[in-house]
Amino acid sequence: MTEARHQIEVSYHQFFLAPTDCSPIFDHATVGPLLALDPRYPDAVIIFTGCSDGPVNVTVHTGQEPLPSLATAAAGWEVGEQVTITIQNELYLVPLMGNTPAPLAFVPQSPGLYLIRVLARGRMTSYDTPTWVATEDYEITITPVTADPGRQVTGNDGIR
Repeated sequence: MTEARHQIEVSYHQFFLAPTDCSPIFDHATVGPLLALDPRYPDAVIIFTGCSDGPVNVTVHTGQEPLPSLATAAAGWEVGEQVTITIQNELYLVPLMGNTPAPLAFVPQSPGLYLIRVLARGRMTSYDTPTWVATEDYEITITPVTADPGRQVTGNDGIR
């Protein structure tokens, strides 16, 4: 697995893992405790934060190694969620308001089905307030899969 660390500016409790040419809006039918999807952009994931605005720490892992179960991977984290999406193009960590650059997060070796796993902690620390210091951590793992294992959730930090 490769690893990259970033600090992302969030707005309105969210940031995106998406191509840079889209602005997803969550569909209420796809909202989970941590993630949401927009059917108009099948290769985008909306990630919900606790703070309303400010920086969050994001670590992205990419690779083709088998992953432990979500429950096992979530040890030391407050909440985790995973979804499977079809990825055609590069994905970036996109701040909602576009006030800061969107760092490249993932380049698929080939178009196909990928598991997106997101783990989070610290979302209640500055819940629903702006912050100037990162108090939330997110770990995003992206790996190819041959079949959709279904959406999975573990943990509960009390936000959704």
